[in-house]
Amino acid sequence: MESKDKKKNLTLMEEFERRDFNARSVMNVIKYSLNGIKSYADEGKSIILYSLGSIFEIVMGFLFHINGLEWILIICMLGIILAVELLNTAIEKACDAITKEYNPLIKIAKDCGSGATFVIFTVIVILNIIIFYPKIAVLFA
Repeated sequence: MESKDKKKNLTLMEEFERRDFNARSVMNVIKYSLNGIKSYADEGKSIILYSLGSIFEIVMGFLFHINGLEWILIICMLGIILAVELLNTAIEKACDAITKEYNPLIKIAKDCGSGATFVIFTVIVILNIIIFYPKIAVLFA
């Protein structure tokens, strides 16, 4: 119990020192994160579809002069789908590192990762319909 009390009384600088938090460690975190994105871009099967969809969404946003809240929603959607895709790729690579042979538990893990991507993709499609359908409908009215 005493060690928990000591932690509560540390200053911010002492907490940084305790965690070995410095410019070098921050740079390493950024480097490893960018390496993960690069690995996904080099090997990910859906990077082309993701990129095309992102470009399409951004172009549509400019064409239809969407408002600030809609831009925030689109940026969040693009970030969330990329994050889910990265996690799905991590699951697939970790499973492949364990074994290439069929394993029903690994199949479930990979299917769940793919399912997570599908769920967020479905939500994004619905949100895009909510944002863009009224704007497109006006063109045909």
